[in-house]
Amino acid sequence: MTPHTSKGRNRNAPALYKHSLADLEKKAVCMSEECLPPVSVFLFGGLGAGKTAFAKFFIRNLLLNKEHEVISPTFNIVQIYETTKGDVWHADLYRLKNSCEIEELGLLEAMQENICLIEWPELILPFVKEDNSFIKVYL
Repeated sequence: MTPHTSKGRNRNAPALYKHSLADLEKKAVCMSEECLPPVSVFLFGGLGAGKTAFAKFFIRNLLLNKEHEVISPTFNIVQIYETTKGDVWHADLYRLKNSCEIEELGLLEAMQENICLIEWPELILPFVKEDNSFIKVYL
């Protein structure tokens, strides 16, 4: 399966090909430099596909405090980082059972003002409005 990206609101995205971890890092860093809030980056892919690695590279590139550790939000569900582009929200929705839990996270509001990286975004897609700016990344 070849990874690729697609963007909402009629924006074109280059294909994202993950040949190695180093290549994934280059693509994530490049995308982090191009993204301006508000934008949501939806990360699709199976277990071990590289969603968390992509998000970590993306966030690490933008951190105000480069010493800050970027961790997986698998258990916390949401991590928020202070970056050069404002707050970046990193969410992992894998453990959510239903869409009602989405609203409780504050993620919908965050998507209106911040950069949000969302792993396992299937539950949030019904809430995405046509005027939301988003990028879909398939790994």
